[in-house]
Amino acid sequence: MLVKVNMGCAGFRDPEERVTSHPAYVEAILECLLDVGARVAFGDDVARSAHYERIWERTGMADVARRTGARLVDFVQAGGREVRGFLRFPRTHLITNAVLDADVVVNAANCRSLSTVVMSGAIKNMFGAMLGARKLRIHNLFPDPSDFARVIVDVYRVTRPSVSFLDLTTMIEGQGVAEAIRPVGLILGGTDPVALDTIAAHAAGYESLTRWTSEHARAVGLGVDEMARIEVKGLEWRAFDKKRLRHPEHVARHSASVVDRMTRRLNNTMLRPRPVIDRSHCTQCGACARRCPVGAIKHGAGGFSIDRSACADCGCCVKVCDADAVHTEFVGTARAVRWLAGRWQDQRVMQRA
Repeated sequence: MLVKVNMGCAGFRDPEERVTSHPAYVEAILECLLDVGARVAFGDDVARSAHYERIWERTGMADVARRTGARLVDFVQAGGREVRGFLRFPRTHLITNAVLDADVVVNAANCRSLSTVVMSGAIKNMFGAMLGARKLRIHNLFPDPSDFARVIVDVYRVTRPSVSFLDLTTMIEGQGVAEAIRPVGLILGGTDPVALDTIAAHAAGYESLTRWTSEHARAVGLGVDEMARIEVKGLEWRAFDKKRLRHPEHVARHSASVVDRMTRRLNNTMLRPRPVIDRSHCTQCGACARRCPVGAIKHGAGGFSIDRSACADCGCCVKVCDADAVHTEFVGTARAVRWLAGRWQDQRVMQRA
């Protein structure tokens, strides 16, 4: 069994900041699974740093592994593969093998205010099964919150956990406005992620906001987002003290011309910068090859090189290189197109002068 926790998407986070899954909450889930005889591993994508062990320690997950005996998994080291989604674009997602190869996936999410999707909950947590900088590219490709949420839902559909948990003991409110941590007093669990996020929204006072992840997830049959059709067990829901937390910063729908949309897509696909190895700086340590989740970096007669036809552009090699020998630059068609565009721009400037 694989438990997908949340260790944050940037920096090194303490559990008390409530950005990451709290270790006490994760440990309780792991203990329940271990009690029934499951072989349990848990983890998240921590490709943003070469020193991912520091993230394990800072978030408290290393201590959880030591106390429970559950195996803490590096999603990058487990490797990954392109999985066909249900959208026309992007057609595939680079998903960790740790999730794809597990017999059962358990989604251990924490709830927080998040301006890009209003509320990060059960559905959003599985977005972390995508490796490395591919997540950043999705952000760049889809500035519209509805379009971005549609991709998040697509990733959930291909990872499809068997059961989800959602921690609302405390929750960050007002992301981007006036952030604070407030008590809510719930931990939810169930097989319907849409219902979990819907209950969380009502418990926190976000029910009036458009939550595109829930909208799109309901539309593709992942669950129910109507409170009248959701049965809450374990507490008297009508008597529960529902909170009115501060809403996150509003992100308006993004409208762009066809030309702008095509330019954004080209700049983040065909014309994007690619990772390259500067052999004059390379120390031949092999860290980049060991860290590559798709095996695109090989050692040959002239040193290490990247097979760009196999490269998944996850950025893991860039992060792990302490010698700064791996960086991104425009190559091939992208370099030629940008050189021609620069020449054209220079000529226009000269004509105006």
